[in-house]
Amino acid sequence: MGVVPAGSFFMGSPDGEPDERPVHEVYLNAFSIDRYPVTNAEYAEFLNHFGNQKEGGEKWLDMVGPFSSWLCKIKEEKGKFVPKKGYENHPVVKASWFGALAYAKWKGKRLPTEAEWEKAARGGLSHQKYVYGDRLTPEQANIAGYYSSRPVGSYPPNGYGLYDMVAQVWQWCSDWYDPNYYRQSPSANPQGPPSGTLKVLRGGSWFHKESWRVADRGTDSPLSHQYCFITGFRCAKSVEK
Repeated sequence: MGVVPAGSFFMGSPDGEPDERPVHEVYLNAFSIDRYPVTNAEYAEFLNHFGNQKEGGEKWLDMVGPFSSWLCKIKEEKGKFVPKKGYENHPVVKASWFGALAYAKWKGKRLPTEAEWEKAARGGLSHQKYVYGDRLTPEQANIAGYYSSRPVGSYPPNGYGLYDMVAQVWQWCSDWYDPNYYRQSPSANPQGPPSGTLKVLRGGSWFHKESWRVADRGTDSPLSHQYCFITGFRCAKSVEK
């Protein structure tokens, strides 16, 4: 995990979608966050401990739904969950929010808040459009049209030593989504609205070109494997004072 130090940053974008405004200053306590998205090999290990359980009426990992035979790179073989050959070190996709949260708890971690995710993605910079500045190149992220994820760590880290923050897979955050939340967000350690129907996704994917900006906000049902079907996650952990 990489450590993101305590301090303030500016969250949101004046040029993005309405739900990214207003730009507002947010203070966060120090926290740790996974350097890479969780991989197929790591998630298969988790499933072999607990099975692919149902939570909220849906399984943690969708292995049989639309697009799953193509996108999901974990299979059952002789009673065990195994990554498909060559995809062991690719980000897991098709995990529900509940499936992501269960994995995080198993590791003694949690999902990052939306504010934590954005501060981590900015890597110590402010007001930039993309992770590394105001442009994004194929040498910096998975935007060259491979039509697939790439092995984690295939591109340079950002200023906090974090990899694959954008253009690999959408990443679940802990927050419920409210398009107007930034208008009333607490200035310190915001946790998102107390309730809702959709969870926040961040980071975009190789498939969704318009989602590569660090301020872009995605959403999906916590039970869904469908709408943002290239969805994975990374874990976070509070740093003890």
